[in-house]
Amino acid sequence: MNGLRWDPSVLIRGDKTSEFWSSHFNSAQRSVLFILGKGFDVRMNIAIQELIKNCPTIKLECWLIEFDEGTGSNSTKYLKHVQENEKELSTYLTGKQIVTKKISLWNSKVKGKRKRIGDRQAAQILESYEQIKQFTDIIIDISALPRGVYFSLVGKFLTFIDNYAKDKKPNLFVVVSENADIDSKIKEKGIDEDVGYLHGFGGTLELTSESEEPVIWFPILGEDKAEHLDKAYTHIRPNEICPVLPFPSKNPRRSDALIKDYYQLLFDRLNIESQNIMYVPEQNPFEAYIRLTKAIRNYNTSLQALDGCKAVISTFSSKLLSIGSLLTAYELINEIGVGILNVDSQGYDIDSFDDLKSIKDNSELFVIWLIGEAYET
Repeated sequence: MNGLRWDPSVLIRGDKTSEFWSSHFNSAQRSVLFILGKGFDVRMNIAIQELIKNCPTIKLECWLIEFDEGTGSNSTKYLKHVQENEKELSTYLTGKQIVTKKISLWNSKVKGKRKRIGDRQAAQILESYEQIKQFTDIIIDISALPRGVYFSLVGKFLTFIDNYAKDKKPNLFVVVSENADIDSKIKEKGIDEDVGYLHGFGGTLELTSESEEPVIWFPILGEDKAEHLDKAYTHIRPNEICPVLPFPSKNPRRSDALIKDYYQLLFDRLNIESQNIMYVPEQNPFEAYIRLTKAIRNYNTSLQALDGCKAVISTFSSKLLSIGSLLTAYELINEIGVGILNVDSQGYDIDSFDDLKSIKDNSELFVIWLIGEAYET
């Protein structure tokens, strides 16, 4: 009615997820595909553990995405913890099929430089709708997946279901185990030399070096990302910038702290107008999607004398807000031209896995329902 695909929407969180698993999946008619990443993050198995605990007889196939980050990467540095997570996963899925899907995050060096290809390889995991047409429900757990991988993966599933599910669409869910304390203890180190638009989310901006229309940039801010912001700005060279801050948030002063941290960059160097600042709820990807989509459409309408605008979103915050930006780009990419510019880190530093494990149980599970029965009426 309001021109927004995911308004109204369905978001299940916290204690309500167990109730939802039980009511939705305890049926012999359900056939589930569960996709998750094989990684070191202690939250890797939280969602599937909860699902199996509540629905022990569920008919389920698991796709385990194993990503090779190259020599000296985290997959080698933290291999012990990756193996611990995989062993734990196998105990939950006894008697169920596990299919490993291997992808490389980098290509081999060309002229001394490496190039990220993980987003493109993630999209190639799904090559035909025949691979998934037998499933009534598809769950993509992004808790242990890099941003470049899950953006392209979720985008591909959305596209295939929209284009090829003729009779009855399967239910598509994205799940994430959110824990800000764990995120703060996984320190990113270094950033890539090259930045670019994620595969499937170029929004036509990647086709030309200069856009004829004005370019509006929406960076979603998170902590310790000044270098990432600077790199993205240099690449985009936007005509206008609308910083997006998480509010309301669990820490009610978080947005104030972010403005303080980035004040010199945003207001002194980039000359951002204070009225351009946007706020989106920290833990509601659908509300973030609604506000971003409306803002981009408003800009496009007001700039029709210049043939409209292009928009770029960069996410330097939580995975929940990343999903909000993904939905915005998916809805508007053909209507306006919205690109997702990603600035990846080169690695991570973790001081103590014991610290991460001690706060693992404080994680909150979110189920983001994107396609299926909830939207049929």
